Amino acid sequence: MTNGSIRRAQLISPFGVGAMTVLVDGSSVITCGLDHWFEGEDVDVGAYRIDEWRLQRRLRVNHFRLPPDHRTPYQGMPKTPNLRLAIPFLRFPTWSFCPYCKRLEQQPLALQGKARCPDSRHQHSGKPAIKGPAMSQVPFVVICEKGHIGDFPWREWVHRSIQPTCRGTLRLHAVGTGSLSGQLIRCEGCDKSRSLEGVTTATSVDGEPTTVLTSRLEKGADYSCRGWRPWLGEATQPCGQPLRGSLRGASNVYFPLVESSIYLPQSASSTPPKLLEILNRPDFVTALQFARKTGEVTSKTIRIIDEYDILTPFTDADIQAALDEVSGGEKAEHVYDFDELSPTEWRRPEYDMLRHGIDHPNLVVTTATSPYGDAITEAFSRVRLVESLRETRALWGFTRLTSSGHKLKDGKSQLWKEQPSPARDWLPAYTVSGEGIYLELDEQQLQSWERREEVQRRAQLIARRYMSVVRDRLLAPREVTPRFILIHTVAHLLINQLIFECGYSTASLRERLYVADERGSTMAGLLIYTAAGDAEGTMGGLVRMGKPGHLERAWSAALASAEWCSTDPLCMEAGEGGQGPDSCNLAACHSCALLPETACEEFNRFLDRGLVIGSLKEPELGFFNS
Repeated sequence: MTNGSIRRAQLISPFGVGAMTVLVDGSSVITCGLDHWFEGEDVDVGAYRIDEWRLQRRLRVNHFRLPPDHRTPYQGMPKTPNLRLAIPFLRFPTWSFCPYCKRLEQQPLALQGKARCPDSRHQHSGKPAIKGPAMSQVPFVVICEKGHIGDFPWREWVHRSIQPTCRGTLRLHAVGTGSLSGQLIRCEGCDKSRSLEGVTTATSVDGEPTTVLTSRLEKGADYSCRGWRPWLGEATQPCGQPLRGSLRGASNVYFPLVESSIYLPQSASSTPPKLLEILNRPDFVTALQFARKTGEVTSKTIRIIDEYDILTPFTDADIQAALDEVSGGEKAEHVYDFDELSPTEWRRPEYDMLRHGIDHPNLVVTTATSPYGDAITEAFSRVRLVESLRETRALWGFTRLTSSGHKLKDGKSQLWKEQPSPARDWLPAYTVSGEGIYLELDEQQLQSWERREEVQRRAQLIARRYMSVVRDRLLAPREVTPRFILIHTVAHLLINQLIFECGYSTASLRERLYVADERGSTMAGLLIYTAAGDAEGTMGGLVRMGKPGHLERAWSAALASAEWCSTDPLCMEAGEGGQGPDSCNLAACHSCALLPETACEEFNRFLDRGLVIGSLKEPELGFFNS
């Protein structure tokens, strides 16, 4: 049996359902669907339940669950639930090759341990070896844009036939160069051979987009996707999409679709904060989870749980209102339809709460007690210190080849072999606690700046490049505005400086952008926060950097660093031709403005220092130089 360990947060991203990972013994495995995540003799799923009322409504689920942790009993331990729970994985790709004789063999998905080469050339002194050498899994798979993944069609490709009849032994040889043209498949049964040249390439036939693998495997016929879903142990109906070969570790093989939400109180009620704090204590949370399994939880139920009468000062009405907030508020009037509500509108309640302040056990937003210096007041119209926040991140699907374009129903269907009923529907998620700094640009200054012709012209360079990506990949279009590029770049520059000032690791800080330019409902804010899934960043270090006397120094240093990149003038001048992911950046590279992908909401796209501090030719172009 092959076992391995993985952090629970990684089962949301980047190794969620349908993703491949490599175990310590070198085996490549794929994460199985949610149908078998909580299987065991005595399972109490209430211990893993997460309630987040806004996110539950947006993703249309009853609740969320933490991925199960593996617990082992010890001697003398009383019988407890949730022992030896494990996330199932299947061995994929199923094809392996011998590193010595290059033989290709296919094994079942459920194979445990290493495959052994059965080739006769490994016999010694006329006697068969007890075990042949261990085989390595092939590095190639095939994927389609609907999220399917399958084994590379070795036999079909070498025989140039969708239904080959030859069953001869296949071998994979590396000859000549290190490119795909140097990877040669040979069939010993019919002595045919063919290189892998072009199998990862997209092309077009009669103006229709396709791939080399689909259009040229067999002359006159298309080899399209069969709907493989090995993470569910099955194949659905053929989807007809073109297939593209890929290295199994390539970045486009898996894009997790993760929706996140910062906890907001369900209403602006007068629920006592102290009562909410009590109900969020671990002992009460555990008792509430157990009580939910037996029926509806009411204020009477809570008073029974309250062994030490600490809830005596509160009325039944207060307790019931607090329960509605803590448990997700089943009677909430808010509806957050995923496919109809834009990401901008989804974040507007967070924006309103952050800019005006709140004092809640799960969200504390305050204002500095002393005034900021000119460096901040001239740059930002509003600064808030987020002393405490709780973020929930849920996996609702995944894509391959492209990073967007899925509907909620399609994404959720990828995670299940048999979709549960709405009353039992759940998704994997985890919560992290952190702190942050909220900054907002002055709306009047921003509108005056973004109307300038030279600003619009520079922003259009990125917008046009992104539209070409949209056309090529059939993505949903979006507007890339000067406002968005500016605020996004400011977030990156400040995060890079805070990392240097505070000593945080580069992946510990994240951005959350609040940008809209609709008339009457504009937004121009950004939140920089710590949410790393552990204790790092929860001791007040980032909030301290946001206080007067510290934030001025950090912001001035960030602006000074932005004025000259270590790769300038190349970054500023040559960058105007496009650089970075999808060529959707201008003056922004790894030396000045890029962040780890986990810290950026946009995959390090839509960045330009020129709109912040001006370009070499037009220094007055920048918002902070105008």
